[in-house]
Amino acid sequence: MSDARGGRAALVVGAGILISRVVGLLRNTAFAYYFGSSSASDAYSAAFRIPNAVRNLLGEGTLSAAFVPVYSRLLLRDDPGAAKALANAVLGLLLVTVSALTLIGIAVAPVLTGVLAPGFDSATQELTTRLIRVLFPMTGLMVLSGWCLGIQNSHRRFFWSYASAALWSIAQIALLLVAGRSAPDAMTLAYWLAWATLGGAVLQIGAQMPEVLRLVGSIRPTLDRTADGVAQTLRNVLPVVTALGVVQISSFIDLQIASYLPAGAATNISYANTLALLPVSLFGVSVAAAALPEFARDQGALALDALRERLRGGWQRILFYIVPSAVVFITLGDYCIGLLYRAGRFGAGEQQAVHWILAAYAIGLVSFGSVKLLGSAYYALQDYRTPLRASMVSIVVSTVVSVSLAVPLRSRPVAAAAIALGSALGSYVNLAILSRGLRQRLGPLYTPAMWQGTRRILMASLIAGAVAVALRLAQQHWFPSMHPRVSAVPVLAGFGISYVVAAWFMGSAEAARWMRRPARSVGT
Repeated sequence: MSDARGGRAALVVGAGILISRVVGLLRNTAFAYYFGSSSASDAYSAAFRIPNAVRNLLGEGTLSAAFVPVYSRLLLRDDPGAAKALANAVLGLLLVTVSALTLIGIAVAPVLTGVLAPGFDSATQELTTRLIRVLFPMTGLMVLSGWCLGIQNSHRRFFWSYASAALWSIAQIALLLVAGRSAPDAMTLAYWLAWATLGGAVLQIGAQMPEVLRLVGSIRPTLDRTADGVAQTLRNVLPVVTALGVVQISSFIDLQIASYLPAGAATNISYANTLALLPVSLFGVSVAAAALPEFARDQGALALDALRERLRGGWQRILFYIVPSAVVFITLGDYCIGLLYRAGRFGAGEQQAVHWILAAYAIGLVSFGSVKLLGSAYYALQDYRTPLRASMVSIVVSTVVSVSLAVPLRSRPVAAAAIALGSALGSYVNLAILSRGLRQRLGPLYTPAMWQGTRRILMASLIAGAVAVALRLAQQHWFPSMHPRVSAVPVLAGFGISYVVAAWFMGSAEAARWMRRPARSVGT
């Protein structure tokens, strides 16, 4: 895959993710309007996180890392029969596994609530348990969706596999708009929303199935562990699931800490996390997802220096978008939050609290996005131990920082931001371990030219930040009572335009593509 093809593939993935994420943000906007930051919203956030962890363990994350490289090599070998047999066998094994886990999850829902959200009061814990029992069947549906995504990505069909997630959010938005005002209380609305969330998962799968059937043909799940590639996939699964399990443990620890903070803390973390992960998904995940099938195809066919060059190109593309996003979230995060959430039950106090959390997450954006790409390289190289070790070390750092800061500050609004800061610092430890291991295998990853390019990205981001702050001060002086949903638009637009122009002036090829002008030649 040439760098141009990789850029186009990443663009297609990014477009699909953009659609799903924008609709997801609209879902969060509706959620914030009707729930604000309350005990009912905390219960829903906690209940969703628990079955969602199983989905993350066995869904698209595991399948992308363990299944896609093997399946892609069978396609490269021009053996569609073996590829189809592998796909059906993996699907059958997944369905059996998630069915058993779903039944267990429903049965032990009260125990899960008590372990993972011990700080909730009794009414909030009871609602959380009810919601878990509704949402846990979603696990199996979303794992099936992850299997569909793996099939499509392996065939280089990237757009709809990610864009279809918008239907999942649309089902929830529809429920909130139709029933939000008629619900007798927030707890009842949360229960209704859980059923809409489950229905949205069905819609997402239904939207992907036509293309999957065109690619694979008839789907007949089997338990054939002798099919070509099944043994290798299963060998890959254990370390991947373990590594992802460590990440889920980190999120559960965050939930446990947040449950002891004032009501609404868990919800505020969810609001900020969704926004912080938007650029990571659009640019980090998109580049990594587009690169993984090609990394897998190239092993044994191309020299490792080709892999290194693709990593370099992908990394610079990620940083071009991630660095300015971090600057925006730190300096203008309250405008971003006000634009999305400021209405109904979500007021100025919630806006400020979420901004603190978002700014803390923003510190780790560079590492969050970079880890996605470097992790894909390890999976393509069939090395699952290094990402696992990196995740384990990072969770220790994250937990120590979060507990050390959040517990002493637990009565203050900034306490939840300490949890986000722990995640950010832990992610940099993860990145350091991954990059060191790849340097030992591939040689230097970051060239002097890349460092120069990164400095230009940072300089352009700071220039754009200064322009945006000036616009903000002028706006606050002349229009002090303007609603955030109005005031945020020109300020954020000013940042974006200033950044692209400044980056182009400094010689960025990525900025030149946005401006549809030739890249400027700038001496080092």
